[in-house]
Amino acid sequence: MLYVISDAGRPVLFSTAGNLTNENQFLHPRRTMDSYELISVTRGILHIQSGMRSYHLSPGQFVLLFPGECHYGTQPSDGELSFYWTHFYFGADEVNIRDERQAAAYFKEKESPLYILPETGTLSANSRVNVLFVQLLDLSKRLGSLSLRQCSYAQSTLLLELTNECFFQHHLMQQNEKIPYSIAELMEWLQLNYDTMLSVAEIAVKFGYHPAYLTSVFKRYSGYTITEYLNRQRIRVAKNYLTSEPKLTLAEISEQVGIGDEKYFMRLFKRYEGITATAYRKAFFQKKKNRI
Repeated sequence: MLYVISDAGRPVLFSTAGNLTNENQFLHPRRTMDSYELISVTRGILHIQSGMRSYHLSPGQFVLLFPGECHYGTQPSDGELSFYWTHFYFGADEVNIRDERQAAAYFKEKESPLYILPETGTLSANSRVNVLFVQLLDLSKRLGSLSLRQCSYAQSTLLLELTNECFFQHHLMQQNEKIPYSIAELMEWLQLNYDTMLSVAEIAVKFGYHPAYLTSVFKRYSGYTITEYLNRQRIRVAKNYLTSEPKLTLAEISEQVGIGDEKYFMRLFKRYEGITATAYRKAFFQKKKNRI
């Protein structure tokens, strides 16, 4: 796995971004760019080659294309395809590292914050990356040429979130000896099973704990009760649905994330996000679209 590492003490330089949609037989054009390009697939499968590396990206997967490398589609898409894309530049200080251990070692040597981006990966269902993508697209659309500085900061936030999810959470956080392995395992399980209908007592039995003890230990290390931690994962997933699935009703989204009561879902969303789910959906409605 190839990683790109760069100083995050200053924002990257945003170039452009969009949301490509195609009903069938999309073939990515052959080209060589002087910028990095980040692609995040939301529907269909994108077949693309960059340099000597070939990718077949499904929904929830992303790829980082490198400047100076020719990239092109290897075969047409079958059916509907949609993905977010953005072009950006680092400073002159970025380095390429070949594996995660080398990236971790490089991180330990540096005192400044870093962007650490893998060439490809899979986002979790409760990932904030695509939500930040939508916000970036909305910002660039609304402000146009006046938005370069704002979009550069928004782009940087997106890349830092990708760093956090695909590097820190899956490597450094797992190396934190202060968190018992069983609790880290439970946190990961809750992130993946945000739609579970199990009660706290049932979860405790599943992981071999007494409910009261598990509740106490979990809050000590996570800062949340199990119920609150689970609800926060649900709201994060709901934000993805709200920004990417305009046809889904709030009741349908509530059910998708494991909350059977729509009104309770709406109260939770307002409590955690400070605005209603409807207002959140309307807040980021403008996107630069390519329809090919």
